[in-house]
Amino acid sequence: MSSQQQRGVLLYAPPAAGKDTITAALAALDPSYRQFTRLKVGSGRTAGYRMGSQQQLEELRAAGAVIYENGRYDSTYVVDRPGLEDAFAAGVPVVHLGQVDGVRALIQGHPAQWLTVLLWCPREVTAVRSAGRGDSDTQTRLAAWDATLTDLQTNGDFRFDLVVHTDAVPPEQAAEQIRQALANREQQMVLLDFDDTLIDRLGAVTAWVAGYCAEHGLAAKVEQRMLDDMKIRADQATFEGMCAELRLPESAEQLWARYSTELATAVRPFPGVLDALDAVRARGWRVVIVTNGGGEIQRAKLEASGIAGRADAVCISEEAGARKPDRPIFETAAASVGRSLAQGGWMIGDNAELDIVGGREAGLRTIWISHGRPWPGGAEPDIIAETAVEAFALVRGGAR
Repeated sequence: MSSQQQRGVLLYAPPAAGKDTITAALAALDPSYRQFTRLKVGSGRTAGYRMGSQQQLEELRAAGAVIYENGRYDSTYVVDRPGLEDAFAAGVPVVHLGQVDGVRALIQGHPAQWLTVLLWCPREVTAVRSAGRGDSDTQTRLAAWDATLTDLQTNGDFRFDLVVHTDAVPPEQAAEQIRQALANREQQMVLLDFDDTLIDRLGAVTAWVAGYCAEHGLAAKVEQRMLDDMKIRADQATFEGMCAELRLPESAEQLWARYSTELATAVRPFPGVLDALDAVRARGWRVVIVTNGGGEIQRAKLEASGIAGRADAVCISEEAGARKPDRPIFETAAASVGRSLAQGGWMIGDNAELDIVGGREAGLRTIWISHGRPWPGGAEPDIIAETAVEAFALVRGGAR
């Protein structure tokens, strides 16, 4: 089974939040769910662990087979690659962790359809539960609860797929929520802007304008005015305005036809974008390009850049009858992959108003591609990334 077909659950929780109880409820719902038994090197509790030796741990480290390890309660707890591969072969592993770094390590170290779940209960509930089950080290577990809270606060950028308050939700209900969320996890959606997010449109337009003006001996001020008019949006109406005002040597129709053909062959994806798109889709995400513009030129650019075959759907404003930042184009984009905006997802783009404001108002999480620019102000996106490749890595890595 390939890694993108494997499914697993990562339960992050403080002590006594219900990891064991909810895992048992999951197994009762579907026997394919099985708790992953971490390797434990140390003394104390043995239930739920594979007990190992220090020599065994050193051998795993030397082989690069340790995905994550942490120390707690005078023991070392290990997620090892051989054990995890065996767990996936047997069913759907449920991994218990108490560190966000561990969750990140598993997501990055073993790509799969991971569902990240935060199980939470108040500190006083942990105290009552620990005492009620006869723990002799309740104070140590309360210290671990405090450490878990600090860990969450330190990693405030990490978004879990599901949060369950176990003091309010019965184990059986929590298990059903997890089972359903994992089924939905396979259909996560990311909407992507195209121009100047995935491809260097501005660079291509700048080069095209410079070449055209040099060819016809046009003045620098004409070149700058053309570039100003074409930076954000260029369609036949744009060329009609420029030809009338600047007295360009070709008609608007001729210039538009030439531009449409030549620009499509000149655009290039930003470095790493094609591989990053492949990686996102391999993780089960549904990818939709959402772009303002004319259908003919945008589709030509999508084909020429190699991006067309790396998206599940394309939503272009001229064809959709709506433009960003208006909600209808986002609704159409979601529907193109069988989803609704109510199911959530990401909008990633470089335009603060069209992509970020529009995406937020459509109920999506947002990532602004800065290309090194400062945020212009207003309601901020969920995340600011310098490039689309960085944004994809954050989404895949758990910034949900």
